[in-house]
Amino acid sequence: MTTGFPMLEIDLGPYNGSRRFNTSDEIASFIENEIEAWGWLNEHPTNASFSGLSNSIFTQFNNLRNAFHSFTNEGSNNIEFITGYISSVFDAQRIPLSTSRLGAFIHNLKADAPGSAAAALAVWLQMDGVNLRNFEHLKGAVLLVAFDENITSRTPPAVKKSLVDLSKRFDTVGSQSEADRLSRKAEFHAERSHRRKLIGRYARRMSRVAASREKEANAAIASLVGTEQLFKEHMRLKGPVEYWTKKAAAHRTDAKTYRGLLLKFSICAGIALMLALTGLAAYAIHSAELARHPTAYLSLVTLGVVLSTMVFWAARILTRLFLSEHHLGIDAEERAVMAQTYLALTAEGRATEDERRIVLGSLFRPTADGIVKDDAAPDLSPAALFSKIASK
Repeated sequence: MTTGFPMLEIDLGPYNGSRRFNTSDEIASFIENEIEAWGWLNEHPTNASFSGLSNSIFTQFNNLRNAFHSFTNEGSNNIEFITGYISSVFDAQRIPLSTSRLGAFIHNLKADAPGSAAAALAVWLQMDGVNLRNFEHLKGAVLLVAFDENITSRTPPAVKKSLVDLSKRFDTVGSQSEADRLSRKAEFHAERSHRRKLIGRYARRMSRVAASREKEANAAIASLVGTEQLFKEHMRLKGPVEYWTKKAAAHRTDAKTYRGLLLKFSICAGIALMLALTGLAAYAIHSAELARHPTAYLSLVTLGVVLSTMVFWAARILTRLFLSEHHLGIDAEERAVMAQTYLALTAEGRATEDERRIVLGSLFRPTADGIVKDDAAPDLSPAALFSKIASK
């Protein structure tokens, strides 16, 4: 078996059909089998009367054999070349395959009369050498025409026998027709009565089916109405859910930002305040050594209180901003979860109108920002400071 050979399927004409080859060895075997099958054309006396036919056929076969050997020896990949050559011999030249229906007919005729078989093949290939005055030649030509029309030697007796059988059957049918007519008439009346009963049964069944279908249609309409209401409810709350979800994410981001600012401010302001207070203390000690007026100490104390108050006030504002964003983020998440929970309950048909009012009221209630009203800047005047100290 030759490796690397593609599967090949060739159409050899309407009488020869198609042939499939999987290896080059199959093509070689096919060519040699055809040459051997038509070898009787070279035998005497067939060759003497139809030498032109024999030479033409075997010239085609030898050319095909040589072309195939050239194809395999050179290792050519031009598979279309050998395909076209095989198709030319058995399709264009109309040489019948030995295994085809026509080939089998000629070989069967050759067993009784080789001359008639050769004449039939010559007529089929439209070649010279056929003498219609020769009985065998005429017989082969006539039998080929009859074969082409699907007429064989058994056709006339078969037709005669068929006509006789048909006449007998006609007589038998004629004698039974009256009995069959009466029988059919009785069957017709019985069938009509049965049909009427079936129609009455069918009408009652259709009435029940119509009632059932109407009930199912009403249920389907109710389901569609419920689905429509659910869709509308979903669309009403879809916007708030998306809004509060995005708002919760924004508040979470702002809360993280304020928390970072608060931590950085606390560290930096705490260090700066400690350094400032330390400097003021050192300056106060130095002033005490110089025996300065007590108002200088009061000024230093006031300055320290002011610095501390401003730092703590700023830290308090950042703390309130962080807590406000944190609170608003939790509130937005609660509203989004509440709306989604209500949608889930609505999809399951377990949400009532009172619950709907509660959910909508909760969703659209006013939002507190978490910043109280006393977060204004502190009053750092001496009167305010002494007033606060006196009140404590």
